[in-house]
Amino acid sequence: MIKYRAFIKVVELGSITKAAKELGYSQPGVSHMLDSLEEEIGFPLLIRSRDLIRPTKDGNRILHYCREIVKNEDSLRETADSIKGLLSGSIRIGALNSMLIQFVPQVVNAFYTTYPNISIQIHEMSSHEMRKALLNGSIDIAFMNNNVPGSFDFCPLFRDSVVLIMHKDNPLAAFSTIPVEELDHRDFIMPLPGWDDLVLAINEKASFTPNVRHYVASDVAGVSMAANELGLYVLSSMQVSMAPDNVEIRKLDTDVGRDLGMIIKSLKNTTPALKEFIKAAKEAAVDYTASIADVQYIGE
Repeated sequence: MIKYRAFIKVVELGSITKAAKELGYSQPGVSHMLDSLEEEIGFPLLIRSRDLIRPTKDGNRILHYCREIVKNEDSLRETADSIKGLLSGSIRIGALNSMLIQFVPQVVNAFYTTYPNISIQIHEMSSHEMRKALLNGSIDIAFMNNNVPGSFDFCPLFRDSVVLIMHKDNPLAAFSTIPVEELDHRDFIMPLPGWDDLVLAINEKASFTPNVRHYVASDVAGVSMAANELGLYVLSSMQVSMAPDNVEIRKLDTDVGRDLGMIIKSLKNTTPALKEFIKAAKEAAVDYTASIADVQYIGE
């Protein structure tokens, strides 16, 4: 089984040396595991170059099944441990930036207190990246909007409203709430494609044409640029605490937002560790929405 884990880790990191360090094995030991796996399978799985190791076309096909085998073994161990009353295992989480700022870290920290033997990895991702990661099995759960891939399950947590960030001297700061039509042809700072679901949420309600002046890869950069009079920036209400004093925060005059929650492969058929984590997240969502304005609980 360790051969499958070694193969997966080498593909993820693109390096035998890095994979060996993370797995706690020597570099020659991991190389031997890969050679043994290729001999067992009967054809090459990896293309080994000086700078990077990547899977062959056939290796990519095998990778999916290796992940399933490893996941099933983890599920077997976790189920046995839970029966013995000693819950353990691992959870790989993907999350939107906004949910990492306000919600997910608190859930993980509280969960660690109760279940210290469970290993948790958190990855910041766009919605597009999480959909791909869910489908290829590289994450177990995604904290994102309700853009659910395939036959996966969505567990709603809360509704997040959209706000606009602008310099205090921006003409739109004169509005208490901003009509969407006022956004037409205004200067905007735009998130990169794949991170722009908040802007798309506005366009679903009422179409407008932004004058895109700049693109950013982070909300911190977008807010900073808005604070320096470079345009409007669309932000989640979960992130308004990061806004500096010299900006104005305005809602739109129509209800615009997104339903946020958890996406997993199956709510019924999942590991004991993940079931407990989902339960903890649902409970945390109730407390969170009770304390934060503009966030409405929508959980089941």
